[in-house]
Amino acid sequence: MRIEHECPQCGAPVVLDETDRLLSCGFCKTKLFIQAADHFRYSILPHDPFLEDVFYVPYWRYRGMHFLCKTGGVENGLIDKTFLAADIPGIPQSLGLRAQSLKLTFARPGKNTHFLKPAGAFDLSLAAAKNTVEYDLVRTEDTRIVRTSEDDYDIVPEVRLEIREEHIYHETFLADTVSIIYAPYYVRSNKVYDGVTDDATGSEPGRVLGAETTEGAWKVSFLPTICPNCGWDTISGRDSCIVFCAKCDRAWRVTEKGLFPSEFSRLASNAPHGGPRVYLPFWRVSVTMTGTRLDSYADFIRFANLPRALQPSWEDKPFYFWLPAFKTTPSVFLRTAKQLTIASPEGAGPALPPVAIIPVNLPLDDAFSATKTVISDLTMRKKTFLPTLPDITIAVREASLVLLPFIENNQELVQPDINFSLFKNTLKVGGNI
Repeated sequence: MRIEHECPQCGAPVVLDETDRLLSCGFCKTKLFIQAADHFRYSILPHDPFLEDVFYVPYWRYRGMHFLCKTGGVENGLIDKTFLAADIPGIPQSLGLRAQSLKLTFARPGKNTHFLKPAGAFDLSLAAAKNTVEYDLVRTEDTRIVRTSEDDYDIVPEVRLEIREEHIYHETFLADTVSIIYAPYYVRSNKVYDGVTDDATGSEPGRVLGAETTEGAWKVSFLPTICPNCGWDTISGRDSCIVFCAKCDRAWRVTEKGLFPSEFSRLASNAPHGGPRVYLPFWRVSVTMTGTRLDSYADFIRFANLPRALQPSWEDKPFYFWLPAFKTTPSVFLRTAKQLTIASPEGAGPALPPVAIIPVNLPLDDAFSATKTVISDLTMRKKTFLPTLPDITIAVREASLVLLPFIENNQELVQPDINFSLFKNTLKVGGNI
């Protein structure tokens, strides 16, 4: 989704992506963080810019990663949906592809514009699975023996279709964003028309004209990107939630009220230098989990029933979840969290590395919500563990941001110490979530 706005410094036009939280002006070179008090609000421009009265109907837009812990294992995917946020019969319940295909602007009050008030707060159940039990059609390939003659037999392939009952034990949304998109409508000749297509709708004019409106007191605020400690430019991406200052070796958490200090550390690599290095950010999280002790790495190996020979030193080695602090595809997020948690890298130093850092664009609260999903996918005892998920509570005991070194080649980022790699294009895809 593309959003048109103007630079608050010089007024030049700037085009942003929906996930952008950094405004960079190509004319005056100003860089500012974009913040909203609650939700970002966008509006679709009507087809006719000279309409006398435009009624903007609100839609909730919800997008992010989605994980389901089911009888058959863990499923993942992406969600991008819109839902009508006002009780007006006859108005389409969804925007369809408009949110992805049309250019938008930040919603602002204007002459002859009426922004209808959403009926209530966003309800996550709109995007959640509708049933706790699903029935999947499973295709099973098999073989059978066929008699071809009196003394001869042959093996032929066979395909069987079976209905499998799937119980949903846990559902998680990750890197999810909620925004409001206002779609234009107008009333003419006692009919309500779509302001984009000029098609008549089945809605009654009185329901639109009599709907409660909002004054549009919300506004987008801008924050400077300079380090509060030394005034130097920070290292930030277009959707960073934590930024770094290379001059004074500090990290800052981006909030609507300004930049606040954030602790971080880095790991050094013992592998020989094999190419350009880049640091990927991870949340290293120690947890408490009801019914299970996860104090040491040995506790984790025993709980997950992983095929590893227990070492005496593991009894004293703390256990941490290693969760990506960067957005990527759902399957890569889960694979990365699993492999880093099993590998459990050690050693840290406080200095900011003099190389590129992948932006931190996944907050701790978001990443932590995936711990149940990660442990469910890690354990070898899925049949007995998954049904207990609704009764399990996981809480943060200790959390820190850690930068882990990777070697960059043409297509991949490689961590040689733990023999792990991921494709660079998955980070590009994740930046659009």
